[in-house]
Amino acid sequence: MIPNQPMAQMSPDAVPSRHPLAADPLPALRRLRAAAPRVFGQLHALLLTSGLALHSPNFTLLLRLASSSVPSLSHRLQLLLCSPLPPTAFLANSLLLAHLPSAPPLYSLLFLASPPLLRPNEFTYPALLRASPPRTALALATHSLKFLGAGAASSDRVLGSALLDAFARCGRIASCRRVFDRIAEPDLPAWNALLTAYARRARDSSCAGEAAEILELFARMVSSTVPPNEITLVAVVGACGELGALGHGLWAHAYALKRRLTVNCYVATALVEMYTRCGKMDLAEQVFAGVTDMDTCCYNAMLQGLAFHGHGRVALTLFDRMCAEGFPVDSVTVLAVMCACAHAGLVDEGQWLFDRMEIQFGVTPRIEHYGCMVDILGRAGHLDVAEKLIRGMDITPNAAMYRSLIRACGIHGKLEIGERMIQELMRLEPEHSGNYVLLSNFYARMKLWEDAKKARKEMKAMGIDKSPGSSLLDINGVLHEFLMGDKTHPASREIYAMIQEIQARLKECGHRPSTTAVMFNVEEEDKVGALSYHSERLAIAFALIASSPGAPIRIIKNLRVCSDCHESTKLVSRVYGREIIMRDRTRFHHFRDGHCSCGDFW
Repeated sequence: MIPNQPMAQMSPDAVPSRHPLAADPLPALRRLRAAAPRVFGQLHALLLTSGLALHSPNFTLLLRLASSSVPSLSHRLQLLLCSPLPPTAFLANSLLLAHLPSAPPLYSLLFLASPPLLRPNEFTYPALLRASPPRTALALATHSLKFLGAGAASSDRVLGSALLDAFARCGRIASCRRVFDRIAEPDLPAWNALLTAYARRARDSSCAGEAAEILELFARMVSSTVPPNEITLVAVVGACGELGALGHGLWAHAYALKRRLTVNCYVATALVEMYTRCGKMDLAEQVFAGVTDMDTCCYNAMLQGLAFHGHGRVALTLFDRMCAEGFPVDSVTVLAVMCACAHAGLVDEGQWLFDRMEIQFGVTPRIEHYGCMVDILGRAGHLDVAEKLIRGMDITPNAAMYRSLIRACGIHGKLEIGERMIQELMRLEPEHSGNYVLLSNFYARMKLWEDAKKARKEMKAMGIDKSPGSSLLDINGVLHEFLMGDKTHPASREIYAMIQEIQARLKECGHRPSTTAVMFNVEEEDKVGALSYHSERLAIAFALIASSPGAPIRIIKNLRVCSDCHESTKLVSRVYGREIIMRDRTRFHHFRDGHCSCGDFW
């Protein structure tokens, strides 16, 4: 029961000294916390009648007890408004913090609009921001900046970090950076919030620019007085994996060991992902073997790495071990193992897992699992079965499934199925540039040159630009990026001279370029030239000039490698005696002594 008339007129001096709570009420109040739901009304009345409610710490604790004793938000607000103490932002914030764990954050927004409470301050927003879903957090963050002023984030580190986290969860990198740059001396939570924001953006968009920004920020952080922690390491290592920046990743790992940072399951998972994405499976396996607090996520990272590198049988063995050790199998686990089967041509194993995933592991098939099964069947030439699967799905097929089957139809010469899938694809994504390139390549494989040219002309008429091929090359910790036909590199003259030398030596070995991948209306000689200037060839040429003899060449490519570049890279690895590790959009290729780890199956 809340008294109608607060006893604001009573002073602290009027507290009767004979009352058992008078000497030191806080310990007694804390002991009553467990019984608060039963005695809360009596306790409230006691504090009011004894005058103990006039002491702010006592009433603050009462407000906290109300979170488990008073279910109604309006009742809690009335409790505050009828306080014998004048309502203050401190008391309002106390009730707000007590309320957040027990109710949806949206209801707590009522505190911001509940007269006659005082104006919210920098202590009001952080907990609300962190407890709110992304869209609500974004609105709150904007409100706080308008209400408190942009300078509040720079003067209060807790608020600044909360704003950074809110903008990061909403993908607002520019807003994150503006808040961060206003903080004179960012602390560890502020650095981590910004780095995590960039890491999330790089992972979601596969944007090399965001990943490169993380490495620059990390360098700034290390040179500051703020030591990184495990959260920092996860963000930085993830960026190294996106860029294929092995040198930076090794340095970050060594830094963590030197500073005695805890390599827990989260850090280990990030390291496994980084090493697999940089082509160092031996180091990934070494980190994985040393994990003491193993979990499903860490297993998933290793399984994904094995799939990415085409180690299907090893992935199945590890999956069996995971199940035997009792780790839960989730949808990511199943997808990783199915992808491993796809890249290794293990059709029966992939089909078995797809058929058993819901019955045996309790994992409901999602669009990604159906897409992977279509890929497995398509690669193996079971195009009729793959089409039947697409037609009989309980969920609507997506464009990626159609693209996968069209590509497989091109490889296996299935024109009719391919054209049916093309109709479905263009219905879903009529303006996607990659679809027109796929169509052009499909018809070229079928030697239907007019249809191939028509696809390119339609793309051009609609003003659709093809995504440019780019390749990243890591040499001695320095990243170099190349685009197709790029001449902006400082060593451009030497690179093109080396390409001429490579062409000559490959020709001596009997290499004849496959120009079906070049669908422009140009002469055959010009088509050969266009192939020679693909981004990965520029990267290989520069690596042969700039790296130490015998050193592995590591390339990250944003598109799927074309058949001629794949064939020529195999020969380069033999002629020049260099191991070339290339990551394209779908998998890794390890070229060594004229052979590729994919077995020409990609």
